[in-house]
Amino acid sequence: MKSSDFLVRRFKSPTLERAFRRDYARRHAGHRRLGGASLVLLVLAYGCRDWWLLSPLDPGITASIIRVRLAGVAGMALPLWFLWGPRAHDERWAVALLSALTLACWSTLITLMEIYPADLAFQEVFNVFLLVLFMIFTSFRLRAITAIWLVGLCAFSFRLSIDLWPRGNVATQGFQWLSRGGMVCYSYAIGVVVSIQFERAARRAFMFRRTLRAAKARIEAGSIAVNRQNQRMREIIREKERFFSSAYHDIQQPLAAINLFIDSARTKLDNQHAASHDLDVVEETARDLLDMFKHIQDYSELGLCSLNLAPVETQDMLTEVFEQYCESARLKGIGLKISGRGRQPPPIESDRSLFKRALSNFISNAIKNTVSGGVVIGWVELGERLRIDVWDTGVGISSRHREAIFAEYYQISNPGRDRAKGLGLGLSIVQRIVEILPMHSMRFGSVEGRGSRFSLYAPLAKLAPAIDTGGPTDDACIGLLKDKYVVLCDDEPNVLEGLRRLFVSAGALVDSAGSATGIEAILTGDGRAPDAIVMDIRLRDGSTGIEVAERIRRHFAWAGVLPVAFITGELVSPRALCDFAEPFLLLRKSATPKSTLAEVSRFVAAQRPA
Repeated sequence: MKSSDFLVRRFKSPTLERAFRRDYARRHAGHRRLGGASLVLLVLAYGCRDWWLLSPLDPGITASIIRVRLAGVAGMALPLWFLWGPRAHDERWAVALLSALTLACWSTLITLMEIYPADLAFQEVFNVFLLVLFMIFTSFRLRAITAIWLVGLCAFSFRLSIDLWPRGNVATQGFQWLSRGGMVCYSYAIGVVVSIQFERAARRAFMFRRTLRAAKARIEAGSIAVNRQNQRMREIIREKERFFSSAYHDIQQPLAAINLFIDSARTKLDNQHAASHDLDVVEETARDLLDMFKHIQDYSELGLCSLNLAPVETQDMLTEVFEQYCESARLKGIGLKISGRGRQPPPIESDRSLFKRALSNFISNAIKNTVSGGVVIGWVELGERLRIDVWDTGVGISSRHREAIFAEYYQISNPGRDRAKGLGLGLSIVQRIVEILPMHSMRFGSVEGRGSRFSLYAPLAKLAPAIDTGGPTDDACIGLLKDKYVVLCDDEPNVLEGLRRLFVSAGALVDSAGSATGIEAILTGDGRAPDAIVMDIRLRDGSTGIEVAERIRRHFAWAGVLPVAFITGELVSPRALCDFAEPFLLLRKSATPKSTLAEVSRFVAAQRPA
């Protein structure tokens, strides 16, 4: 061992040294109290031994010894009483009280050695000296400097009492006394070394705890800073979402108005082919823009959608998608067909709406990228799964693009960002749908210049799909609005007028308003309760469409809960309407006028059958 291992170095900083002493006193207060109490009990216990041992020999000596012990216990009990209070947490006070307790105990033992019979003095008292030294060094947890002077004083007084021993033959007993005095000195030396190691370990532990607390404080401060930054980022994201939703809404307003007025103008210009052609161009342009926004809307809503897993009749869904895109393929001059087989495909377990959207995006993407030839829809049963394939004879995909085609806004053959080719969200939407649907997957293969095959995998249904009795077509549904009373509310005048003309063309009776104030004017009379309320969610006068719809329902409470069709151009999830009482419907301004009219017609017919 090095000589430095037997040295205790104080901290260079006075503040740090004071902090260490406070921590040392606080941590060892319990040990010191227990050690002091044990020392008092030890002196009392040996008093009982004195009574048992000396009473038969000399009752006078016994009484003197008992008085000395009681006086010693009283002298030890006073500092122990103070040590049991808050002063034990102050190192200076603790050292002073421990010193008083130790000196009272030691003085008692030396006095007893003078009173005891000479032949029993060292035999009975000496062992107590060694026991007291052991307890002081182990229980009092004295710092090295305190142990050196306090216990050194006790050892010196013991040695001095031996040298000045007034009784007995020192010549015959000197060797015995010398050896016992030496044992006290050896015990003192060993105890000082132990105290040094205790204090060195305590100082190391103190610095470790201090460093650990500082590290924890830095971590907590860093965590708080990160949380604040995350909160700020969330606020920025919410702010961007609000901006994007507002911009999305504001851009869709004129586009929705264009579509509505085109539908109205086409009705008036059935026989004027030149004007009809111009309207076709305008309608196609508006349709392209609305399709772009619909893709953005679909992509943003995927993370919020609720799954509705159920057995799906695969053949019916393939037929619907085929009918949806057969006209687009015909206008482009390519073929679209469903591969013929001897039997129909088995039903699958999926969310019909999401799976149909994924399949539709594959077919739409195939038609856009096929110049000649055609697109074929087929299926293969593979054990417990069904694979639906979309083959095309389009441009194909080179190996350098295959990792990127599912990224948002990525388009291989649209460097000029032709709006007619969309935004490049179709395949990324499919990928997100597949990630959402359980036990679904997709694959694709392609040969550049020869075409591609995109495949969707879905688990087979264990139960038969519910029988679909079918419903009326869009054209038949529109006729259901004849003579129905509809209240319209939209803060965009052109959209409001377009909606009014749209519902009037279906034979509905319409009242319209552009604000909550206008709705109040409609409600002033006690007229007919509306069969449907068509309401924009966002209004300009501080009210929301939800609040205005609830106001209309309260006014006509006698007629039951009125059906409400909310129509919006914002990125609003149906969950935002979870607190609104059924029945209600959420429509998008990006939908075609015909589909909007058909959805409202079906909705009204379902609530109040004709």
